[in-house]
Amino acid sequence: MKRTLAYLSLLFILGVLLYVANPNYGLKFGPGGNEWLSLRYTDNYYITHGLQEVGGANIVTDIVFDYRGYDTIGEATVLFTAIAGAVALLRPWGRDER
Repeated sequence: MKRTLAYLSLLFILGVLLYVANPNYGLKFGPGGNEWLSLRYTDNYYITHGLQEVGGANIVTDIVFDYRGYDTIGEATVLFTAIAGAVALLRPWGRDER
């Protein structure tokens, strides 16, 4: 009985998430139609000016390391701190008695 209830609740949650994620019925983030193109001006700027300003052959690498460099450094710092904290918590605490 518990297993059936668990499966039904998971199925219900999955249905709600699929309904919410559907742009025709669920939540809408931002304007619809072609109006969003006028608000996404940075995409076109990066694509048209990326090669002249940065000189890289890969536009994704140009954006990550040149245009958003400080943000990338912050994300790397948070990731390093999280890994260091996880290693500190998961290491053995006691010393071996000899």
